[in-house]
Amino acid sequence: MKIIQISSASSSYSVKDYEKDFFLAWYARVGFAIKKYHKELNVECWTIEKECKDEKEIEKEGVKFRIFPTKISLRHGMEISFNLLKAIKEEIKKAKKENERLVLHLHEYHSWITYLILFLTKKDNVKIIAQHHGGRNPFANLKKYKILFLVFPLIALMQFCENFLFKKIDIVYALSEEEMEYLKKISPNSEIKFRTMGIEEECFKKIDKKLARKRLKLNLNKKYVLYIGRIKTTKGIKELLDAAEGLKGIEFLLVGGGVEEEILKYENYVKEKNISNVKFLGSVYGKEKLDYLSASDCLILPSYTEGAPVVLMEAMAKNLPVIATNVGGIPIMIKDKEGIIIKPKSGKEIINAIKEILIWKKRDMKKEAEKYKWKEIIEKTIEDYER
Repeated sequence: MKIIQISSASSSYSVKDYEKDFFLAWYARVGFAIKKYHKELNVECWTIEKECKDEKEIEKEGVKFRIFPTKISLRHGMEISFNLLKAIKEEIKKAKKENERLVLHLHEYHSWITYLILFLTKKDNVKIIAQHHGGRNPFANLKKYKILFLVFPLIALMQFCENFLFKKIDIVYALSEEEMEYLKKISPNSEIKFRTMGIEEECFKKIDKKLARKRLKLNLNKKYVLYIGRIKTTKGIKELLDAAEGLKGIEFLLVGGGVEEEILKYENYVKEKNISNVKFLGSVYGKEKLDYLSASDCLILPSYTEGAPVVLMEAMAKNLPVIATNVGGIPIMIKDKEGIIIKPKSGKEIINAIKEILIWKKRDMKKEAEKYKWKEIIEKTIEDYER
């Protein structure tokens, strides 16, 4: 059996250091995790990149990466690489000739490249798994962004492609109840499951709260509310800052990067409003990130839109209660025991939830987080491949 993880969009749309992102993105992490727990399996990771002029091959941790150039790239998800499509056709022929099972694991399927891959494949020796990354179907995008009515024929064509082609998908990993309901309608014969990214064993190691605070130079007696994610409007940053203004006795730690202009906008907002209990800490990774999760009193994620945020899994592994909005897969992940669900775009709900959660007694959430370990996720995924 050969497994190919396929990313559907250029990394350079979301990060400056796109070559580094080849090995950090979801499709790559699945590839590395498969190889970690099943060294015997043949796994490759393929992606397209508008900044690359020539095809590249890179070997990393036993996984072969193939990067294909794309000349048609209107925006994220609306990209086509004919080099990648040609390579898939060759893989299908080769698998048929050698009587080898071929699994194409497509990452984010609301995309042009996915439509073309599905159009190329026949349901013989090729099996297709499609993984949702939080995107929306064409008509859902049309409902959200009214300006798309200007290109309605194109949106209608994309929706037709999904209605017609998604029936070829054997298994879909979705990230929300809404997405699952949509898939049941247009692809009733596909298996539909809730499946997320994973977290490492290291997340479950207990770190003493006082020790973590000392390492981070945080006050041992203060209450800390932690945010981890990109600093951008759709993450609910303005509402979070407004809530901080109304909770002067609590410190707010904002961990994450983003577009420089947008970060500066919010830093200036804090200065203008004289909000003294907010710190922008920039991007934090690895052990330092786990220290922040161990040192804080709750995690907050006030996003307008999400998939299934990894940071929620990491917080649960650290027994850190969570406040998060009722979007994407969050209501599936967070129940009464793990945290409080709030409406998006409501500073008042953020304030009330923080006041409530900070008086909670300690709860054991680690057990709930066990199912998000990479090993658990990969074993279930391999079972699906083998079926």
